[in-house]
Amino acid sequence: MTNPLLAKNPTAPASENRGPKRILRFACLAAAWLVLAAVCDAAGLRVYYIRHIECGHNVKKKFEKSGIPKDQWPAYVGDSKQFTPKGAKQVGEAAQKLKAHQFDSIACSPVWRCRQTILQYLRETKQTAEIWPELAEFNGAIIPLFFKDNLPAPNKNYLCGEAIKLPDNEKPFFTLRQNPEGARLFNSPKKNGNEQRAADTKASLEAVVALVKERFGGKKGEDKSILLSGHGNNGKALLSIFLNEADRPKEIPHPPNISIWMIEQQPDGNFQLKILNDKPLGK
Repeated sequence: MTNPLLAKNPTAPASENRGPKRILRFACLAAAWLVLAAVCDAAGLRVYYIRHIECGHNVKKKFEKSGIPKDQWPAYVGDSKQFTPKGAKQVGEAAQKLKAHQFDSIACSPVWRCRQTILQYLRETKQTAEIWPELAEFNGAIIPLFFKDNLPAPNKNYLCGEAIKLPDNEKPFFTLRQNPEGARLFNSPKKNGNEQRAADTKASLEAVVALVKERFGGKKGEDKSILLSGHGNNGKALLSIFLNEADRPKEIPHPPNISIWMIEQQPDGNFQLKILNDKPLGK
C-alpha cells in the first residue's frame, strides 16, 4: 500500500488546476471570507495577520515519524524554499482569501515563503508590500521567556544581520523601509543565550506594534485595515504583545498555514481579537 505522504498530488497538473473543481473551491473560499469580512464592519483599525504557505520544512517531522526511508523522501522535504504539494495549492487559496478584504497597507517578513504567500495577491490587485525585518521567524522556545522578570536589556541594534535582497522579479511588488535599519535582517546570535535572544526578539515584536500604532493609531486608523504576512511563532507572539493580558486567549493555538487572525482597535486604544485561525469570534 502506498504511503499517503508519498502519494502523488492529483491536483498538481496545471491542466487540472484550471479545472472546474479548482474554480469551485476558490469560489467557496471567497464566499466564506466575504462572510468573515462582514463581521469586521466597525470603524477601528483592523490588523490582519496571515501565516505563510506550507513549505518543505513544515513537513519534515511528519516524514521523520512516518518510517519512510530518507532516500525516498520527496525533494521538498526539509526545504524552506520549496512548496509542498499542499503549499503549491495554497498560493492561489491565499490570494482568494485576501481578496475578501481591502487593505490600506501591507507589510511582510523578508523571508521567501512569506513573500510568496502574498505575491500572487499583490500581482493580481496591483499592490505593493513593505518589508519589515521584525516580522522574520524565530525559535518558539523563547516565547515563554518574554514575560519573565529581569530579562536583560535588548540589544540597541538587533537589525544588524545581512542586507535584505529582493529578486528583480519581486521588486515591483516589495519595497524596503526608508531607514538604514529597515534594510537588514534581525539578528540575535545563539551564543548570547536564550534570555538575551528573548529580550531582543520581544523588543523587535514591540517595534512592530509601535510602528503600527505610529502609522495608523487613533484617528489615523479609523476604518483602515492593514495586513502582516509572517510566520507561526511570530504570529502567536505578536498577539500576546498587541493584546492586554485580560483580552488574550488563555491559550493561543499555533496557526495553520495561510490561516488568518485579526484584531481591531477599540476607542480606548486597546485591541480586541476578532478572528483567530480563520474563525470569527463575534463583535
